[in-house]
Amino acid sequence: MSPSEPSLRRAAAFAPSNIALTKYWGKRDARINLPLASSISVALADLGSYTVVQPQPDLPEDVMVVDDQELDPAGMVKVRRVLDQIRELSGSSVYAGLRSVNTVPAARGLASSASAFAALAMAAAQAYGLALDGPLLSRLARSGSGSASRSVPGGFAIWHAGHRADGADSFAEQLYAPDYWPLKVLVARIGGRKKISSTEGMRLQGGGGSPYQAAWIEQCQRDVESCKEALSLKSMRRLAEVVEGNALAMHASMIANRPPLIYWQPATLAVIEAVQQLRADGCECCFTIDAGASVVVLVEPQDARIVAETLAQIEGVEEVLQTHIGPGARIVESREEDL
Repeated sequence: MSPSEPSLRRAAAFAPSNIALTKYWGKRDARINLPLASSISVALADLGSYTVVQPQPDLPEDVMVVDDQELDPAGMVKVRRVLDQIRELSGSSVYAGLRSVNTVPAARGLASSASAFAALAMAAAQAYGLALDGPLLSRLARSGSGSASRSVPGGFAIWHAGHRADGADSFAEQLYAPDYWPLKVLVARIGGRKKISSTEGMRLQGGGGSPYQAAWIEQCQRDVESCKEALSLKSMRRLAEVVEGNALAMHASMIANRPPLIYWQPATLAVIEAVQQLRADGCECCFTIDAGASVVVLVEPQDARIVAETLAQIEGVEEVLQTHIGPGARIVESREEDL
């Protein structure tokens, strides 16, 4: 390390995955992950990514291991995009060794990349001696994965689409703390990795593949305001109307794409029908679906048990994960064995 290098240290962070209540499916600038519409999300308390960053002066390049496997070159391009910005801010030229462990399944429509890049941004900033505010950390995480911007603040968060070409006004901030509306979150995990990634799917649809894309973005802009109102009232009925409608509109636009983007499995539709019936029977719950087959259900605590038991009995549902709305990315204790 040269005399001009900043103080470097090992640092670790945990960031939650997040599930969008209103989606952002569509980018105005794919290079730096700028969305066409703002979006609102909730953070999943204990489903996410734990990442350790150790700057090492003797490394010839950055190296990252994810769940005991070295990250592929395409993944490293995104990781370096974040790290290079942090090195530029810190004035360092030192590469880093990184290790990440995920508690959320990848490629299932559960936003595993969101937690991964939020944890990376938080841990790397600490490792390179930077004290960054929430909006800047959110923008850094966004450069790796768009939805990662929402995992930084946690709780009930809004990701502002922004208007600037450089993305300086496109970041996420918290609307409400996790305990504002202490809903339970159930994840009906449905098997099978998705064949088309979210990044590729948005690229295909953004190229004019869907005749409904423009209408979808206009609907998102209206749904953000409707979602804010539902949250302010803590009304499950109103939340279900906007959240379920937004998810179904996104998938309708995707299915209409040429070629079609179909992420659902038979169990996906079965869960949708079960949740709607449960609500008709008096359970306070609603569903949403990201770009994948798994279904996420928000439910009032008193109804969580019966909803979870019902979903677990559906053929094709591998398991029902139970969590709640939690805080955003945060520094945690690192262990020597992590690198």
